[in-house]
Amino acid sequence: MSFQKNVKNLFLFLTPCLMSLLMSCQSSPDDTIAPEGQSTVTFSVSNYRQVSFDDISSSAATRAETISMTLANLSLTVFDADTKEIVFPTVLHKSDDYMDKPLEFSQFSVSLPYGRYRILVLGYNGKKACNIASLNHISWADDYVPNTFLYQEEFTLSEGSNLNKEITLKHVVAAFRVTAEDAIPAELKAMRFTSSVGGTVLDAMTGFAKQSTGRTSEISVPNSYVGTEGLDFTVYLFLPSEQTNGSYTVQALGQGNAVLYEKRFNDVPLRINYLTTWQGRVFEKSDDDVPSVQPGFNVKWDMDWADTILLTP
Repeated sequence: MSFQKNVKNLFLFLTPCLMSLLMSCQSSPDDTIAPEGQSTVTFSVSNYRQVSFDDISSSAATRAETISMTLANLSLTVFDADTKEIVFPTVLHKSDDYMDKPLEFSQFSVSLPYGRYRILVLGYNGKKACNIASLNHISWADDYVPNTFLYQEEFTLSEGSNLNKEITLKHVVAAFRVTAEDAIPAELKAMRFTSSVGGTVLDAMTGFAKQSTGRTSEISVPNSYVGTEGLDFTVYLFLPSEQTNGSYTVQALGQGNAVLYEKRFNDVPLRINYLTTWQGRVFEKSDDDVPSVQPGFNVKWDMDWADTILLTP
């Protein structure tokens, strides 16, 4: 998991142009003429605001700053509603490729043979490859779990049934954050988070984890942050239900993944679209007679995760 400063992602146009099953991509729905036996559906991603709780961030002063950024990735896939088979390969759009043409994010159209379909839209951060094996099995390389948003819906196309649909992406991850009050030690190379619940595979039909087997993830810490106080370390998780409790083991790793310091958190409350936080001294030895930290957790619903606002080109 890569290192990033905490930023807020604001005002994102998310809709790319989806290539037709039998035709090349159209830049405007007005230009899309469905061949005989086909119909056209136009999807417009509802404009919304999402804030990224980054993998690691800097001090509170920097966290207060607002930096406009785009969601890193948006993918679209079309399935047959009955067989659940992919009828149109996943189209991946990277925000870096559209920096100078934002209007192409506003909407997309596709012409398909008459029939019943299900569309899947994923918005997520990070650079790890996403694998959409099926609607029930979506994962990322190296068991990565990015900040993820989801939309899926069934629709029917028939003669004369050209459709215009507005969609809104739903947040489908829970977040756990540890804020280190003490300074980053020189020997620190990474932070390892191990949960007892949740998973790394998303079931798009439910919006939950396919299996609750727990997750281990690591956050690299660059040398430039040695001596910095107040750093946030945040990890994401797909949950088996809307909310659950679990344990977390947080380890500070040195050269060769040697464990320098360790904190164990019991009965951590986790909930989709919520951020669970703990703040305290991380880089110090724990009392051998008290092997488990009994912290007080701050659980909050960050409105910016779910807030929906209207954007215009």
